[in-house]
Amino acid sequence: MTTNRPLLLKLLFLAVSLTPTLTLLTWDGAWVWPLFGEFELLFQLEPLAAFFLLLLALGAPLVALPMARGTPDVPTYALFVLLLLGMQVLLLAGDFIGLFIGWEIMTWSSYLLLIRSTRATLEGAQTYILFNLASAFLLLAGLLVFYSATGDFQIAALTEASTAQRWAVFVLLGLAFLVKVGVLPLHRWIPLGYDQAPDLFSAVLAGLISKMGVYGLLLLPTLFPDALAGLAGRWLNGPTAGYGLAWIGAITAIVATFKAISQQDIKRLLAYSSIAQLGYVLTALGVGSSLAVGGAILQTLVHTLVKLLLFITFAGIILQTGQRRFNDLGHLIDRMPVAFFAVLIGIIGLAGMPPLPGFAAKYLVFVGLIDARWLLLLAAMMLSSTAAFIYCYRLIYGPFLGHANSPEARDATEAPMSYLIPQIVLMGLLVLLGIFPGWAIEIIVDPVLTALNLAPIGAPSWGELATPYGGYDGVILMTVFGSAFVIVTALFWLARGQLRRAGSPYDLSFAGEVPTADMPLHYGAGMGRELRRIPLIGWILAHTTTGIQAGLTRQTLATAGLLGGLYRRDPQTWILLAVLVLASVPTLLLLNGGNS
Repeated sequence: MTTNRPLLLKLLFLAVSLTPTLTLLTWDGAWVWPLFGEFELLFQLEPLAAFFLLLLALGAPLVALPMARGTPDVPTYALFVLLLLGMQVLLLAGDFIGLFIGWEIMTWSSYLLLIRSTRATLEGAQTYILFNLASAFLLLAGLLVFYSATGDFQIAALTEASTAQRWAVFVLLGLAFLVKVGVLPLHRWIPLGYDQAPDLFSAVLAGLISKMGVYGLLLLPTLFPDALAGLAGRWLNGPTAGYGLAWIGAITAIVATFKAISQQDIKRLLAYSSIAQLGYVLTALGVGSSLAVGGAILQTLVHTLVKLLLFITFAGIILQTGQRRFNDLGHLIDRMPVAFFAVLIGIIGLAGMPPLPGFAAKYLVFVGLIDARWLLLLAAMMLSSTAAFIYCYRLIYGPFLGHANSPEARDATEAPMSYLIPQIVLMGLLVLLGIFPGWAIEIIVDPVLTALNLAPIGAPSWGELATPYGGYDGVILMTVFGSAFVIVTALFWLARGQLRRAGSPYDLSFAGEVPTADMPLHYGAGMGRELRRIPLIGWILAHTTTGIQAGLTRQTLATAGLLGGLYRRDPQTWILLAVLVLASVPTLLLLNGGNS
């Protein structure tokens, strides 16, 4: 009897991708694993971690299904399983050792998956691993400060540390999580990583791995309630830490939005849009109220579903056409109708338009800003949200409308079923959450708010979203929009015999000179370049953080050279050090005298 080894490998891989679901459904209580000496690992499932484990349980099998298509790639399968293990260890960790171990497994397995791409470059790989190692080292530094203060790695021992030590741990961990989220100016690894990663792995990066940074940021209030007390305060006598965090999120959202508009590559556009969307989460966390943080939690859920949907859909388009630039696509609506509807649903969720749940998430964030009286921040976030319509329009117009700009686009067919099934499932989930925003609030958002010691938002019914400033009924909203869609579709169908059908999408007329064959006529070609004429937007598009990071690199190398000289006992380095010490003596004497 012969066995079909490739099929068995695929089935095993798909089965293992369901482990987050199994963990979520069956985990009960706490599990202690002795490590060495007095150290032990504690694993438990808290409500906050359960929310992010739910995201992992939703995303892992939906990405694994198209990954299992074709000849089994055993190294990729193994690394993906290791990545899932790392994220589960991170979420289940009840102590700082487990948190760090899970973080490291996630970092290295994701890096090894990225460099398996044929598009991976040395610059992209180095940038990805350096930023993620910086995040890991910040996390490690926080753990070492914590251990030096308490002699333990159990989170409960945090109360034994002094206020200054707790603040030091809080800052180090916060910076580590901000790097993973990709806040400006710590975002450079995201466009490069998402761009060069294997197409389906980009869905994992945007939909799942980035959420581990959000998990860390939401975890901080439960670890440091005293340090976070000021984050929920209003801006009365000066900027609070929360106000600063909110502005970091707003600036991140604005800059990344306009960067996304200017991109000619689909994956880079999606990368910058991910940075922008997570900026909303940071702003909401800065406000710190139940409404705003509830919006951040719902935005995290919506962002996961939307990014999985868009990246999987465009992975299928790239698979079928070999193209990923707007200039090389077009007119796929006839060839790939399922992909068209998937992207249409995705951009509605991405832009925060009704009737999908992205509207509910942004509504809560905006209401939270109004309640906090942070109106300037509200205006900034509305600017970013409005500008997002431009890149959302590019995502639907560039690949699907107009005329095809390449033979591959003209001859494309729908993606394989292994790609279509995740698209259909994710579209269904987004529509259901749009119909029942109250269900999402009561079942998903409120338990997380309670775990964060915030008051639950509540909902009058599963179909309603209610706040002190108003609300809406998701069932009615979906009915209105759905009816309008059906009516318009029916009118087009009834008038189909009276409409003039163009013989070819190239059947165009021109005013003035007739364009040459190689001239890009597609509207998606170069769209967004006109924004460079606007002074502020032009400045944003013309400048990057590369110069800042290059300067930091030079300073780091100079410091490393100085330390290397001390290690090698270089006479010139010792002379320089002696001069610096002698030069600092008068300053120290003056300071000492001034304090006496």
